[in-house]
Amino acid sequence: MRKIIVLCLLITYSFSSNNNYEQKLYEKILPAIYQKEKIIYFTNSKSKSVLQNSNILISSLSCEDADIIIGKKFDNLPINCRNKPIFGTSYRSFLNFDNSIGAFYWRKGRPQIKFKLATLKKYNLELPKSLMEFAQ
Repeated sequence: MRKIIVLCLLITYSFSSNNNYEQKLYEKILPAIYQKEKIIYFTNSKSKSVLQNSNILISSLSCEDADIIIGKKFDNLPINCRNKPIFGTSYRSFLNFDNSIGAFYWRKGRPQIKFKLATLKKYNLELPKSLMEFAQ
C-alpha cells in the first residue's frame, strides 16, 4: 500500500514540476522577446492552467486585448484576432499558422522550442542572442 501511495505522489509531483518548468520558461522567453515586464496573453487551451500563477504573464479574457495568443488550435479565432502573434504549444501549430512566432512543446518526454525569425520580424519583435540557436 505504501508503494502505491509513494508512486502516486511521485507522479503528481512530476506533473506539477513540468507545469512549473513551463511557466518559468514562458516567463523568461516572452518578456525577453517583447522587451516589457508584463505580457498580456490569451489562450484557448490547457496553457491557462500552466500560466495562471504567473505574476509576469497576465491572462486576458479577450484575444483583442492580448499581446500574444498561446495554445494549439486557432481555427476559431475571431477575425480581428487573426493578425495577433501566436506562440504554439504543439509542433503542428508552429508549422500551420503564419502568425506563429514560436512554439514550446514536448516530444518523447523532452522539451522542444522553436522560433520563426521571419514572423518575429513581421511583428517587430527581436529574439535574444541566447535563443538564436532555436530559430529557423
